[in-house]
Amino acid sequence: MNHRLMVSDPAIRKQLQLAGLRFMASRAEWLQCEARIIFRQLQHDKITSAQVDARLEELGALDLVYPELMRDA
Repeated sequence: MNHRLMVSDPAIRKQLQLAGLRFMASRAEWLQCEARIIFRQLQHDKITSAQVDARLEELGALDLVYPELMRDA
């Protein structure tokens, strides 16, 4: 079974890929900014570890921080 997106026009496929990559890069920048904020808050005891976990869950990033715990999820 073929799971790839099927776009027959190479120019359209390239435009879709460029748009997707732009979105991915902007999402990565946003996530990096959020991580820095949380890092500083935790480092300076402005939030608890439980609050960090809750925020990571909201961001959908628990699997990035705790990959060994998320394998069976």
